[in-house]
Amino acid sequence: MGTTIWGLSPIFYSFLSKVPAIEIVAHRSFWSMVFLFLYLTLFAKVAFRIFVRDSQELFLLSLAGILIAINWYGFIYAVNSGNALQASLGYYIFPLVAVFLGYSFNQEKFTRIQFISIILAFISVVILTIQSGEIPTLALVLAFSFGLYGLIKGKIKLDPISSVAFETLIIVPFTLFLVVLFYREFHIFPSDRGSITHFLLIFSGLITAIPLVLFSSATKFFSYATVGLVQYLNPSIQFLIAVYYFNEPFLLGHFFAFLLIWIALAFYSFDSIRSEVTKADMREFT
Repeated sequence: MGTTIWGLSPIFYSFLSKVPAIEIVAHRSFWSMVFLFLYLTLFAKVAFRIFVRDSQELFLLSLAGILIAINWYGFIYAVNSGNALQASLGYYIFPLVAVFLGYSFNQEKFTRIQFISIILAFISVVILTIQSGEIPTLALVLAFSFGLYGLIKGKIKLDPISSVAFETLIIVPFTLFLVVLFYREFHIFPSDRGSITHFLLIFSGLITAIPLVLFSSATKFFSYATVGLVQYLNPSIQFLIAVYYFNEPFLLGHFFAFLLIWIALAFYSFDSIRSEVTKADMREFT
C-alpha cells in the first residue's frame, strides 16, 4: 500500500503545479513532522535528549534531512515541469547507485552481476543523454540524493520512523526560511478555509508519513529482498503515469534506456535473492 501511494504521488502533486516546489517541500516537511510525531507519541517513546547528548547523531540526522529535502524538491520539480519519466528513471537506478555508493564509501565489494547491472544503468543514461542532447540531471539528482540518504541512514542509530521524524523537525526551519526569503510569506494553516490547495498541501505530509510507517513495518515482517522488490512498483507506477496520464513522449531512445534498466534490475534482484537464500542456508546449517 505504501509503495502504491508513493507511485501515485505524481498525480497528486500535479494538482499543486501552481505552487512553488520549495513551498510544497516546506509543507510536506512540516506536516510529515506533525503526523510522525503524533504517531510516535501514541505508539512509541519520543526522546528529545538527542539534541543535547549526541552531536554526531544530530549531524547525521541533519545531513539526512538535507538530502531527503533535495530529493523531495527534485521529484516535485520533475513532475510539475513535465519530466515525470526522469523521476521514474531516478528511482529505478537508485538501487544500483546504492551499490556503487556502498563500494565507494563502505568498501563493499561488487559481485559480477552487480557490476554488469551498474554498467547497463550507465549505458542507459548515455542513451538518454545522446537522445535529448543533455544529461538526465533530474534522474541523477533523485538517484544520488536518495542513495546518499540511504548511506547516511545506515549510520544512524535511531529506528527508521523516529529518525525521519527528527529529520523533518530539523529541516522544517530551513525550508520555511527559504519560502519566506523568496516568496515573502508562508501560511501553515489555510488563510481561506475552503482552499483545496491548502488542504492538499496539508495532505502531502500524510501521504509522506503513511508509506514511511508502512515501509518500516514491512521490514519487520518480510525479508529485505522481498521489500526491495516490491519497491520497484513505485517507479513502475510512475513510469506508467508519465506515459499514459501525462502523455510525455516515449521515444525509441527511452525504450532502449528503460529496457536496459529493467534488465539490470532483474540481474540485481536475482543476485540479491540468491545472496539472501545463501545466508539463510548458512544460518540453518550452523
